[in-house]
This record gives sequence, structure tokens and C-alpha cells, in this order.
Amino acid sequence: MNYVTYAVPFFVLAVLLEFVYGWLSKTNTYRLADTVNSLQLGTLSRLRGIIQLGLMGVAFEALTRDWALFELDASHAGVWIFAFVAYDLGYYFSHRYGHEWRILWASHVVHHSSEEYNLSTALRQTSTGWLNGIFYLPLYIIGVPVELMISVGSLNLIYQFWVHTKHIKRLGPLEWILVTPSNHRVHHAKNPCYIDRNYGGVFIVWDRLFGTFQDELDDQEPRYGVTRQLHSWNPLWANVHAWYDGFLALWQTPILSD
Repeated sequence: MNYVTYAVPFFVLAVLLEFVYGWLSKTNTYRLADTVNSLQLGTLSRLRGIIQLGLMGVAFEALTRDWALFELDASHAGVWIFAFVAYDLGYYFSHRYGHEWRILWASHVVHHSSEEYNLSTALRQTSTGWLNGIFYLPLYIIGVPVELMISVGSLNLIYQFWVHTKHIKRLGPLEWILVTPSNHRVHHAKNPCYIDRNYGGVFIVWDRLFGTFQDELDDQEPRYGVTRQLHSWNPLWANVHAWYDGFLALWQTPILSD
């Protein structure tokens, strides 16, 4: 089951509550144009999300049906726990290479294009992220059912919503285990010391294990956005501009191997 569909009304309510809180406390983190743009991009992305979780999941299951190592039973709690944790490990690598590989960054850059950081930023998702599904292929080979992959994938996405806020500071010992607003602010920051850090979706332990963790520093307030800003509110251009730049770079290379 894809739980994101049921969570959308709560996302919108939470955005409104955060805005009201920021306005009343004089710590507003919203700009109208930026927020509208995030909502536009989020709406566009839902069609891609449904197709990717559905059709790609079915395709991967068909490809691995005869090669699956096990037949895992989705009715067992242990299988759910394994799938949830393993999915987040796959997300870590999907997210990491979404920053390190240009062909994946062309899609992921959409999420980082906002110069604000609030709950509406979480809704700013790409509509071209078709290639990231390969990072979850090992789970299908292990034998995780496609319906369970859709469920844990949607839960992973829902968790990531609440960490897009400036209003929650540090959360004590949880900072060592879970992705929190503090360490996800680092991920969205364009300060040189913060770039390409903290890729985890639910668990920050992957970053600590693989050397990509960076704590939020008291003397380095995060500045948000990308190093070369888009300067456009057009949601279609936001989705294709990095692909266009990549095509130009490809066209200008002197030899095919480049």
C-alpha cells in the first residue's frame, strides 16, 4: 500500500501550522512564491511517484521472480522490519549517488532548488527520477514482495517530511541514530563544509558508517539552495534545466568516450 496518498492532507495541514507558528513567533520561514513553487513541483511529482512505485516495482518483481533467493512472507513483522531498514540503506546509496552522479543529480536538484527551508520544501520533488529504482533491485532479488516495497518506500518518504523545518533544534541521543531536522538542515545547506553530507532517509547511522556525516555547527548557519541558483519559478524548467545543461555538456565534449 502506498501510504503517501493518505498522508498528503496531513502534509498540507502541517505546512499551514508551521506557517502560523512562524508568523506568531516572528520566525517565519516561508515566502509565498517559493512555497507555491514547492507545491507545484510536489503536485507534478505525484504522477511520477505512482508510476515509479507501481510499474517499476512490478517490472523488478517480474525480472527477479525466477532469481529471487528467498520467498519472504510480508505477513511477518520481522520481514517488515528487515525491509524497512534495508530499504533505507538502499535509499542512502540512491540519495548519495543522486548527488555524486550528474545523471542522477539532474533529477534530484529539483528538491534542493529552494532557498528556504520549511515543510513545504519536503514536497518539492522531482518528476524525472526514474533511474533510482536500480538501488532497490537487491531487495527484490532477496525476495521482498513488491507490495511490501511500496509500503516501506512510502513510509520512508513520509518520515522525511517532518525533518524539513528550522523550528526543531537538536534531539539529544536521537541525533546519533535517526535523521533529524538538525542533520537534515546540513544536507540541504550549500555552505562548503556541508555540501554532500547526511544522505540518510530515516537512519543517520549510514552516514556515520560510510563517512558522510556532518554535524550542524554553531558557527556555520546553513544557507539553502544550490551553488548555482535557478532564478525561475517555472516548475517545468526546474525539472529539465539540469538535463538541458547536461545535454549541452555532452554535445560539447570532443570525443564520445567523454
